[in-house]
Amino acid sequence: MFRKIIFTLLIASLAPAAIAQTEVASTQSGSIETLLYIVIGLVLLISIVVLLVAIYTLFIVRTILMQEQAKAKAEGAEIVPEVSIWEKISKSLTRATPVEQEVDILLDHNYDGIRELDNHLPPWWKWLFYLTIVWSMIYLVVYHVFDWLPLSDEEYTNEIVRAEAALEASRAAMTDLIDETSVEITSDATELENGATIFARQCAVCHQPDGGGNVGPNMTDQYWIHGGDIKDLYRTIKYGVPEKGMISWQSQLSPGDMRDVASFILVELQGTTPANPKEPQGELYVPQETTEEQVTTEETGTEEEVSAE
Repeated sequence: MFRKIIFTLLIASLAPAAIAQTEVASTQSGSIETLLYIVIGLVLLISIVVLLVAIYTLFIVRTILMQEQAKAKAEGAEIVPEVSIWEKISKSLTRATPVEQEVDILLDHNYDGIRELDNHLPPWWKWLFYLTIVWSMIYLVVYHVFDWLPLSDEEYTNEIVRAEAALEASRAAMTDLIDETSVEITSDATELENGATIFARQCAVCHQPDGGGNVGPNMTDQYWIHGGDIKDLYRTIKYGVPEKGMISWQSQLSPGDMRDVASFILVELQGTTPANPKEPQGELYVPQETTEEQVTTEETGTEEEVSAE
Protein backbone atom coordinates (compact mmCIF):
# COMPACT_ATOMS: atom_id res chain seq x y z
CA MET A 1 0.00 0.00 0.00
CA PHE A 2 2.76 2.43 0.94
CA ARG A 3 4.58 1.63 -2.31
CA LYS A 4 1.49 2.59 -4.30
CA ILE A 5 1.20 5.89 -2.43
CA ILE A 6 4.88 6.71 -3.07
CA PHE A 7 4.58 5.81 -6.75
CA THR A 8 1.42 7.90 -7.16
CA LEU A 9 2.99 10.92 -5.46
CA LEU A 10 6.10 10.56 -7.59
CA ILE A 11 4.13 10.47 -10.87
CA ALA A 12 1.89 13.36 -9.75
CA SER A 13 4.91 15.49 -8.91
CA LEU A 14 6.97 14.66 -12.01
CA ALA A 15 4.34 14.87 -14.76
CA PRO A 16 3.08 18.49 -14.35
CA ALA A 17 6.54 19.86 -13.78
CA ALA A 18 7.96 18.05 -16.82
CA ILE A 19 5.12 19.33 -19.02
CA ALA A 20 5.53 22.87 -17.71
CA GLN A 21 9.28 22.77 -18.30
CA THR A 22 8.79 21.49 -21.85
CA GLU A 23 6.33 24.29 -22.64
CA VAL A 24 8.60 26.95 -21.15
CA ALA A 25 11.64 25.61 -22.98
CA SER A 26 9.79 25.52 -26.31
CA THR A 27 8.41 29.06 -26.05
CA GLN A 28 11.42 30.78 -24.46
CA SER A 29 14.41 28.71 -25.55
CA GLY A 30 17.76 30.34 -25.09
CA SER A 31 16.62 32.53 -22.22
CA ILE A 32 18.85 32.52 -19.15
CA GLU A 33 15.86 33.03 -16.91
CA THR A 34 14.08 30.06 -18.48
CA LEU A 35 17.19 27.92 -18.07
CA LEU A 36 17.35 28.93 -14.42
CA TYR A 37 13.74 27.96 -13.84
CA ILE A 38 14.36 24.60 -15.50
CA VAL A 39 17.40 23.98 -13.29
CA ILE A 40 15.46 24.94 -10.16
CA GLY A 41 12.60 22.69 -11.26
CA LEU A 42 14.96 19.77 -11.79
CA VAL A 43 16.54 20.35 -8.38
CA LEU A 44 13.10 20.38 -6.79
CA LEU A 45 12.13 17.20 -8.61
CA ILE A 46 15.33 15.45 -7.53
CA SER A 47 14.75 16.65 -3.96
CA ILE A 48 11.21 15.26 -4.02
CA VAL A 49 12.45 11.92 -5.37
CA VAL A 50 15.19 11.73 -2.73
CA LEU A 51 12.70 12.63 -0.02
CA LEU A 52 10.25 9.98 -1.16
CA VAL A 53 13.02 7.37 -1.33
CA ALA A 54 14.19 8.35 2.16
CA ILE A 55 10.64 8.08 3.52
CA TYR A 56 10.22 4.70 1.91
CA THR A 57 13.58 3.54 3.31
CA LEU A 58 12.68 4.74 6.81
CA PHE A 59 9.35 2.96 6.53
CA ILE A 60 11.12 -0.30 5.66
CA VAL A 61 13.65 0.14 8.49
CA ARG A 62 10.82 0.94 10.92
CA THR A 63 8.94 -2.16 9.80
CA ILE A 64 12.04 -4.33 10.33
CA LEU A 65 12.68 -2.83 13.78
CA MET A 66 9.08 -3.38 14.82
CA GLN A 67 9.33 -6.99 13.71
CA GLU A 68 12.56 -7.45 15.69
CA GLN A 69 11.03 -5.82 18.77
CA ALA A 70 7.97 -8.02 18.51
CA LYS A 71 10.21 -11.06 18.20
CA ALA A 72 12.33 -9.99 21.20
CA LYS A 73 9.22 -9.25 23.25
CA ALA A 74 7.87 -12.68 22.44
CA GLU A 75 11.11 -14.20 23.76
CA GLY A 76 10.71 -12.27 27.03
CA ALA A 77 13.55 -9.76 26.53
CA GLU A 78 13.26 -6.26 28.07
CA ILE A 79 12.90 -3.56 25.45
CA VAL A 80 14.30 -0.12 26.21
CA PRO A 81 12.69 2.51 23.98
CA GLU A 82 15.24 4.48 21.98
CA VAL A 83 15.04 8.19 21.45
CA SER A 84 14.72 9.02 17.77
CA ILE A 85 17.13 11.33 15.99
CA TRP A 86 14.34 13.84 15.38
CA GLU A 87 13.51 13.95 19.10
CA LYS A 88 17.18 14.54 19.89
CA ILE A 89 17.45 17.38 17.35
CA SER A 90 14.20 18.94 18.52
CA LYS A 91 15.25 18.82 22.15
CA SER A 92 18.65 20.30 21.32
CA LEU A 93 17.19 23.20 19.33
CA THR A 94 14.17 24.04 21.44
CA ARG A 95 15.37 22.94 24.90
CA ALA A 96 11.76 22.39 25.79
CA THR A 97 10.97 20.75 29.09
CA PRO A 98 8.29 18.04 29.10
CA VAL A 99 5.20 18.80 31.18
CA GLU A 100 5.90 15.92 33.55
CA GLN A 101 9.33 17.45 34.35
CA GLU A 102 8.21 21.05 34.89
CA VAL A 103 8.59 20.61 38.63
CA ASP A 104 12.37 20.65 38.09
CA ILE A 105 12.31 24.16 36.64
CA LEU A 106 9.77 25.62 39.04
CA LEU A 107 11.02 28.84 40.69
CA ASP A 108 10.43 29.92 44.28
CA HIS A 109 8.34 32.92 43.23
CA ASN A 110 4.75 32.76 44.34
CA TYR A 111 2.25 35.44 43.35
CA ASP A 112 -1.11 34.71 44.90
CA GLY A 113 -0.71 31.04 44.15
CA ILE A 114 0.76 31.61 40.68
CA ARG A 115 4.14 29.89 40.32
CA GLU A 116 6.79 30.79 37.70
CA LEU A 117 8.67 28.36 35.46
CA ASP A 118 12.24 28.97 34.32
CA ASN A 119 11.34 27.75 30.84
CA HIS A 120 12.62 28.65 27.39
CA LEU A 121 10.62 30.19 24.57
CA PRO A 122 7.87 27.95 23.12
CA PRO A 123 9.13 25.40 20.57
CA TRP A 124 6.84 26.75 17.85
CA TRP A 125 8.41 30.24 18.27
CA LYS A 126 11.94 28.85 18.01
CA TRP A 127 11.07 26.78 14.93
CA LEU A 128 9.72 29.91 13.24
CA PHE A 129 12.92 31.70 14.16
CA TYR A 130 15.07 28.92 12.67
CA LEU A 131 12.88 28.96 9.57
CA THR A 132 13.53 32.68 9.08
CA ILE A 133 17.28 31.99 9.31
CA VAL A 134 17.06 29.30 6.64
CA TRP A 135 14.90 31.52 4.44
CA SER A 136 17.33 34.44 4.79
CA MET A 137 20.21 32.21 3.66
CA ILE A 138 18.22 31.01 0.65
CA TYR A 139 17.27 34.61 -0.17
CA LEU A 140 20.87 35.75 0.10
CA VAL A 141 22.15 33.01 -2.20
CA VAL A 142 19.37 33.34 -4.80
CA TYR A 143 19.12 37.13 -5.00
CA HIS A 144 22.55 38.46 -4.03
CA VAL A 145 25.21 35.79 -4.49
CA PHE A 146 24.25 34.11 -7.77
CA ASP A 147 21.64 36.63 -9.03
CA TRP A 148 19.32 33.81 -10.02
CA LEU A 149 16.22 35.96 -9.61
CA PRO A 150 15.79 39.75 -10.08
CA LEU A 151 15.61 42.13 -7.16
CA SER A 152 12.69 44.48 -6.68
CA ASP A 153 14.09 47.35 -8.76
CA GLU A 154 15.06 45.05 -11.63
CA GLU A 155 11.70 43.30 -11.47
CA TYR A 156 10.01 46.71 -11.59
CA THR A 157 12.05 47.65 -14.68
CA ASN A 158 11.17 44.35 -16.35
CA GLU A 159 7.50 44.91 -15.56
CA ILE A 160 7.66 48.39 -17.13
CA VAL A 161 9.19 46.90 -20.28
CA ARG A 162 6.48 44.24 -20.45
CA ALA A 163 3.78 46.87 -19.88
CA GLU A 164 5.16 49.05 -22.68
CA ALA A 165 5.25 46.07 -25.03
CA ALA A 166 1.65 45.25 -24.12
CA LEU A 167 0.70 48.89 -24.70
CA GLU A 168 2.27 48.85 -28.15
CA ALA A 169 0.44 45.64 -28.96
CA SER A 170 -2.80 47.21 -27.74
CA ARG A 171 -2.21 50.29 -29.88
CA ALA A 172 -1.56 48.09 -32.88
CA ALA A 173 -4.80 46.24 -32.22
CA MET A 174 -6.68 49.54 -31.90
CA THR A 175 -6.06 50.30 -35.57
CA ASP A 176 -8.88 47.84 -36.32
CA LEU A 177 -11.28 50.34 -34.71
CA ILE A 178 -10.46 53.07 -37.23
CA ASP A 179 -13.20 54.07 -39.66
CA GLU A 180 -13.97 57.01 -41.96
CA THR A 181 -15.42 59.03 -39.07
CA SER A 182 -12.50 58.68 -36.65
CA VAL A 183 -9.43 58.35 -38.89
CA GLU A 184 -6.65 60.88 -38.35
CA ILE A 185 -3.65 61.54 -40.55
CA THR A 186 -0.47 59.91 -39.25
CA SER A 187 3.07 61.23 -39.38
CA ASP A 188 4.75 58.12 -37.99
CA ALA A 189 7.65 57.11 -40.23
CA THR A 190 6.95 53.38 -39.96
CA GLU A 191 3.28 53.82 -40.82
CA LEU A 192 4.08 56.15 -43.73
CA GLU A 193 6.57 53.59 -45.01
CA ASN A 194 3.86 50.95 -44.81
CA GLY A 195 1.58 53.27 -46.77
CA ALA A 196 4.27 53.76 -49.44
CA THR A 197 4.66 49.99 -49.79
CA ILE A 198 0.91 49.50 -50.16
CA PHE A 199 0.67 52.35 -52.69
CA ALA A 200 3.48 50.88 -54.80
CA ARG A 201 1.91 47.41 -54.68
CA GLN A 202 -1.80 48.21 -55.06
CA CYS A 203 -2.27 51.78 -56.30
CA ALA A 204 0.63 52.52 -58.64
CA VAL A 205 -1.00 50.61 -61.51
CA CYS A 206 -3.78 53.18 -61.84
CA HIS A 207 -2.10 56.26 -60.32
CA GLN A 208 1.57 55.80 -61.39
CA PRO A 209 4.38 55.14 -58.88
CA ASP A 210 4.97 58.89 -58.49
CA GLY A 211 1.23 59.59 -58.13
CA GLY A 212 0.96 61.48 -61.43
CA GLY A 213 -2.16 59.60 -62.51
CA ASN A 214 -2.94 57.13 -65.29
CA VAL A 215 -6.34 55.48 -65.35
CA GLY A 216 -6.93 57.03 -61.96
CA PRO A 217 -6.62 60.75 -61.16
CA ASN A 218 -3.49 62.67 -60.25
CA MET A 219 -2.63 62.33 -56.54
CA THR A 220 -0.14 65.20 -56.39
CA ASP A 221 -2.32 68.23 -57.16
CA GLN A 222 -4.95 69.98 -55.04
CA TYR A 223 -7.93 68.87 -57.12
CA TRP A 224 -10.10 66.05 -55.80
CA ILE A 225 -13.19 64.37 -57.17
CA HIS A 226 -14.44 62.91 -53.89
CA GLY A 227 -12.85 65.27 -51.36
CA GLY A 228 -9.26 65.80 -50.28
CA ASP A 229 -9.57 65.43 -46.51
CA ILE A 230 -8.07 62.36 -44.77
CA LYS A 231 -11.59 61.12 -43.99
CA ASP A 232 -12.70 61.62 -47.62
CA LEU A 233 -9.66 59.79 -48.96
CA TYR A 234 -10.07 56.97 -46.41
CA ARG A 235 -13.72 56.59 -47.41
CA THR A 236 -12.78 56.45 -51.11
CA ILE A 237 -10.15 53.76 -50.47
CA LYS A 238 -12.46 51.78 -48.23
CA TYR A 239 -15.59 51.72 -50.39
CA GLY A 240 -14.03 52.40 -53.79
CA VAL A 241 -15.71 54.02 -56.80
CA PRO A 242 -17.24 51.07 -58.69
CA GLU A 243 -18.64 53.23 -61.52
CA LYS A 244 -15.13 54.53 -62.24
CA GLY A 245 -13.49 51.13 -61.99
CA MET A 246 -11.93 51.55 -58.51
CA ILE A 247 -12.62 48.56 -56.29
CA SER A 248 -13.31 48.58 -52.58
CA TRP A 249 -10.18 47.76 -50.59
CA GLN A 250 -11.76 47.06 -47.19
CA SER A 251 -11.68 43.31 -47.80
CA GLN A 252 -7.96 43.34 -48.66
CA LEU A 253 -6.54 46.06 -46.43
CA SER A 254 -6.91 46.52 -42.70
CA PRO A 255 -8.19 49.82 -41.29
CA GLY A 256 -4.63 50.68 -40.29
CA ASP A 257 -3.31 49.94 -43.77
CA MET A 258 -5.96 52.16 -45.38
CA ARG A 259 -5.07 54.97 -42.99
CA ASP A 260 -1.38 54.54 -43.76
CA VAL A 261 -1.80 54.71 -47.54
CA ALA A 262 -4.16 57.69 -47.29
CA SER A 263 -1.67 59.49 -45.03
CA PHE A 264 1.19 58.65 -47.41
CA ILE A 265 -0.71 60.28 -50.30
CA LEU A 266 -1.43 63.45 -48.32
CA VAL A 267 1.97 63.74 -46.61
CA GLU A 268 4.43 62.41 -49.20
CA LEU A 269 2.77 62.77 -52.61
CA GLN A 270 0.84 66.02 -52.26
CA GLY A 271 2.78 68.94 -53.74
CA THR A 272 5.36 66.83 -55.57
CA THR A 273 6.06 67.08 -59.30
CA PRO A 274 5.47 63.79 -61.15
CA ALA A 275 7.17 62.99 -64.45
CA ASN A 276 3.98 62.99 -66.53
CA PRO A 277 1.16 64.49 -64.46
CA LYS A 278 -2.43 64.00 -65.49
CA GLU A 279 -4.63 67.08 -65.86
CA PRO A 280 -6.50 68.18 -62.72
CA GLN A 281 -9.87 66.54 -62.08
CA GLY A 282 -12.61 67.50 -59.69
CA GLU A 283 -12.66 70.59 -57.51
CA LEU A 284 -9.89 72.50 -55.79
CA TYR A 285 -9.68 71.36 -52.20
CA VAL A 286 -8.85 74.00 -49.60
CA PRO A 287 -8.20 72.63 -46.10
CA GLN A 288 -10.67 73.81 -43.49
CA GLU A 289 -7.95 75.28 -41.29
CA THR A 290 -6.72 77.45 -44.16
CA THR A 291 -10.25 78.64 -44.84
CA GLU A 292 -10.74 79.61 -41.18
CA GLU A 293 -7.43 81.50 -41.18
CA GLN A 294 -8.43 83.38 -44.32
CA VAL A 295 -11.79 84.31 -42.83
CA THR A 296 -10.14 85.47 -39.64
CA THR A 297 -7.64 87.54 -41.62
CA GLU A 298 -10.38 89.08 -43.73
CA GLU A 299 -12.41 89.95 -40.64
CA THR A 300 -9.35 91.45 -38.95
CA GLY A 301 -8.54 93.47 -42.03
CA THR A 302 -12.09 94.78 -42.23
CA GLU A 303 -12.01 95.80 -38.60
CA GLU A 304 -8.70 97.62 -39.12
CA GLU A 305 -10.04 99.48 -42.12
CA VAL A 306 -13.12 100.56 -40.16
CA SER A 307 -10.91 101.70 -37.29
CA ALA A 308 -8.70 103.69 -39.69
CA GLU A 309 -11.71 105.42 -41.17
